[in-house]
This record gives sequence, C-alpha cells and structure tokens, in this order.
Amino acid sequence: MTRRKISILFILLGIGIAFSLPQFVQSNYVLRIAVASGLFILLASAHNILMKVGQLSLGPVAFYGLGAYVSAILSTRYGVPFVICFLAAGVSAAVAGWIIGRLTLKLRIAYFVLVTIGFAEFFRLVALNWTAMTNGPMGITAIPAPALWFKGYAMYYYFILFLVLIVLFGLYRLENSTIGRAMQAIRENEVLGQSVGIDSYRYMMLAAVLSSFIIGIAGSFYAHFFQFLGPEILSFELTITIVVMVIAGGRATLAGPVLGAILFTIIPELLRAATVWRMVIYGALLVTIMLFMPDGIMPSLVSVYQKLRNRFRPAGEPSDLRTTLEIFDTMPQNTGCRQEQFAVSTERCDKEEICKEASLIVEDLCVYFGGVHAVEHVSLSVYPGEILAIIGPNGAGKTTLLNAITRLGPITSGMVHYLGEELNALKAHETAHRHIVRTFQHTSVFPNLTTYRNMVLAHNALEPTGLVTNVFRTSGWHDAEQEIRRRADEILEFTNLKQYVDCVASSLPYGAQRLLEMGIALVADPNLLLLDEPAAGMNPTEVEALMELILRIKKMGITVVLVEHDMKLVMGISDRVAVINYGELLAEGTPEEICQDDKVIQAYLGRCFDDAQTL
Repeated sequence: MTRRKISILFILLGIGIAFSLPQFVQSNYVLRIAVASGLFILLASAHNILMKVGQLSLGPVAFYGLGAYVSAILSTRYGVPFVICFLAAGVSAAVAGWIIGRLTLKLRIAYFVLVTIGFAEFFRLVALNWTAMTNGPMGITAIPAPALWFKGYAMYYYFILFLVLIVLFGLYRLENSTIGRAMQAIRENEVLGQSVGIDSYRYMMLAAVLSSFIIGIAGSFYAHFFQFLGPEILSFELTITIVVMVIAGGRATLAGPVLGAILFTIIPELLRAATVWRMVIYGALLVTIMLFMPDGIMPSLVSVYQKLRNRFRPAGEPSDLRTTLEIFDTMPQNTGCRQEQFAVSTERCDKEEICKEASLIVEDLCVYFGGVHAVEHVSLSVYPGEILAIIGPNGAGKTTLLNAITRLGPITSGMVHYLGEELNALKAHETAHRHIVRTFQHTSVFPNLTTYRNMVLAHNALEPTGLVTNVFRTSGWHDAEQEIRRRADEILEFTNLKQYVDCVASSLPYGAQRLLEMGIALVADPNLLLLDEPAAGMNPTEVEALMELILRIKKMGITVVLVEHDMKLVMGISDRVAVINYGELLAEGTPEEICQDDKVIQAYLGRCFDDAQTL
C-alpha cells in the first residue's frame, strides 16, 4: 500500500471517529474538551499560515478578540443574525490583518514580532477601557447561541468539527498549489524566490489576511459558545499556547498544528491532578519535545515511519527517496542541443547570429552606499544571443551591477532598459516576469527540498496564482500542473541532474548544487540569463563541463551575461568582455582585444597573463 493510500485511510478513519464521538461519549466534560481542541486547531492552523512564509507573529489574540467582540456586540446590541455576525467577525479580523500587514510585513523578523505584540496589547487595553462598547472588565454577557436549536455540547461539537474540516481542506488545497509552493519558496529562500518571479510581499499579505480571517471566525465561535466575553481572551498566555502548539506539533506542516492543538489541549487537563507540579511537568515535557523532536512531533513521526518502512521493505522494491549520492566528477560533454529536448516558449533570435539591436541597455548607472561608490557611471549594452563577460578585481562592483539590473539592489542614478522598457521602477520579481533571471555568487538553492521540488518552485511565476483557481482546481490549474512536470523533467535532463531528482538540495555535491542553481534559473524561462561567478569553487573538469553547458544555453538563443574570475572560461566562450575596476568601466571589447589592453593587464589580468598569451 502506498504512502498516499495509507494517509487517506488514516484521514478517513479519523473523520469517522470524530463524527461518532458524541454517540459513544455522553460526558459533557469530554465534549467540552473536544470543542476546545477544535477551537485550538483553528487557531494553530491559522497561525501556522504565517509561519509557512517564515514570519512569527505574537499577536494572534488581537484578531481572535476582535472577531469575538465584533460578533458579540453585533448580536447583543443590534440583534444581528449569527451568520452575519460570524462573517463580519472574519472580515473585520481580515481587514485588521491587512492593515497590520501593510504596516509591518516589510519590517520582517524581530520588528514584525514586536509590532504584533504591541498591537495585541493595544487591543487588550481598548477592550479593557472602552466600557461604553465592550463593558470593560465586566465583559459582555448573554451572548445568544448560533440558533435556537443549539442545545447541549453535541451541536457545538459538530459545528466546530465542520469548521475544522472546511478550513483544513482549504489549507490542504492551498498547500498543494501555486500559492502553497510560493509560500514554501519564500520560507526556504526568499531572495531566490524573488529572482524567479515570486512576489514575496503579496504572498505574505495573503498569509496575513487568510490567517486573520480564520482566527476571527474562531473568535466568533468562542463568544457564542461560552456566551460570555471578557478581556481575558486577549491574554499573552493564550498567544504562547498557540505558538507552542504550532512549533511542538510541527510548523509549516498541515497535520502538525492539528496534532499539537489536540495534545496541548488534553495534556493540561490530565495534569490538573498534579496541582503543585503541574507547570513543572508541563515545562519538562516541552523541553523534552524540543530536544528530541526539534522539527516537531509530526515530522519526527513521519521520519520514524519512513525509516521503518525502508528497513522492512521487500528486496527489489524501489525506495521512496533516493538518498545515495554519486560523486560529482563530470558533466555531459555533448554540446548538441535539440529543440525537442529543451523547448523555449518565447521567440528567440537566430541561434547563429547576434542581433544588432541591444536588448539590455545600462546607461550612466551609479550605485552608492553612503560614501562608497560601488558603481560609477557605467554604461553597457547587451545584444540578444551573445555572451557578455564582466570581469574585474574583487570589490570592483560586478555583483552590485547585476543586483541593480535585476532590482535586487538599489540604483542611485542612471537608467536600465530591457527591450525598450525601463526597469528602474520595477521590483525584483517583476524583472523575472520580463524573463530576466540570475544566479548568485554564493550557491543559492531551496536547501531543505529535493532537486525535483526545487525545479517545481522555480516555475511558480509562470503558473496561475488566483485563489479560486488553486482552491477549486480548475482546468487552468490542471494544465499548469502538467506543464510544471514537463518543464522540470526537461531541465533535469538538460542539466544532467536526473540522478539526484529525489535528493535534498543541501546534501548534493557542490558541483551538483551549482548545476541545480543553473537549472532553477532555466526553469524560470529566461531570455536574459545573468550568471554570477558560476565556476567559483569548481575543479578544472567541472569548469570544462560548465563551459559546454553555457554554450548549449547560448545555442537555445538565451542571452548570457557572465560575471567570472576564471579567465579560461571567460576567454573561451565570451563574445565580448567588459572590465570594471573601482566601479568604473575600464575597457570593453572582444576577448582578444581585452587580452592586449595594457590598462586591463595592469589593473586585473597581470603581466603573467599577457606573457602566457604569447607562449
């Protein structure tokens, strides 16, 4: 039985048990704990959405309380029906999440955490002191049930179960969609994600709004379940409880927060008998989980299951994950490039000709960092179908120039145009949408994902990003999924990475990681490919193979801008060479002309290189 079938079996079994629980358990105490577990599942799963984009918020209780107070006030003061109160609670929390996201998501990490804490405390003080609306510390009483026929805990139990199933199903659909993959890419390597066209800010905002909406409707349920609402709902202790549930269960997973919510709702109830030692035992349990299960309970259980399955696997049965790596010595030497092997969807220039009209124009570009002039009045033109190499000493401003072109770095003055369009005002992901893609000086991949998954994430910007399309899996979504698999297989074949398809990227040999970085850029469908020191750290055999690969890329009509220190590579494949020194353009010409330029020899190549050329 496959892992997928086993997972489906366990899910159906769990749903069956959940639906039958009130039939076999008559205790109101047990049902109350079950309802509380469902409520915490909503809170933990919603909070986990932000963790999926690498953000930690310590203010979920603010949205929880906002949803609860909106629903309670509308129903008690204005007699609004529950359905409208319920939706208003979610919408009001989502609007607040959008406002807070707009103000704070660009701050990131520590600043984001501090702002969310401050917002939670601000809302607590409002609830405590705005007595005319919230009744202050006395709270709001006599909050009506969702309907007259809500009698006993069983009805509330089925209601929260329905909400949990709907939310988890929606989150599952999102996780296995363009949106979920974009969130995963942001969490793994945000800068790389931006370089292949993923708008990190957009998906962080989506995560903030969606998380706030779910927490808001959970707050509405809380108010109508307990039928009393006071400022204690906004306590910081509740925030810590939610965060513990997510982290201990397994953050950034779908099942982890569910398991964490159930366990850490039940465990405190079981520890009530140990009055004095309750918190000591609880703390020791948390420390033990973090020490022996640092990734969370659910990932650890999955890991144990995989090890046991591999140990007892019948001889000859293929493994789920190929973990045995071969030594990366050589790359394919075939320089031929068949059109059917690596299809390019956009119109290219002729393979054997370099177009006469420049596609990329850098005009009088300056990049200053305070008093440091990293790039000083540089003007360059790049023509379609050529390989332009940019060389120069360390610190000359080469990488800063690439950052400015791809909008990952600032531009102080000057202009960058591509195919007649100005790039200065664009963001990094928007340049990738213009089919301008780059690699990085230091190897940049999605480290904790397999090679194949890296390729899939790199294709994200070319897929439909609508919420409806991804949740309801329209025909456009299915077409995109087929295109993803086709494209990933093509690039894996093109870069000779098929042998590493199921290997985690961080465990690949160094040369294979550099290849994977090239593959990620190619999956994003570039017309202009900027390579930042791709041969750094490679041995001579790997450099020879890299030369062949870059020439094969050129034969597909992709324009290449190459920043490199390896002169054998530069002089062997470049059509033109530009030399930068102290941020200024020192010389530009063919490789032969650059080799004979006295200024270049003195500033960078050295006399020994000039002597070597004459031997």
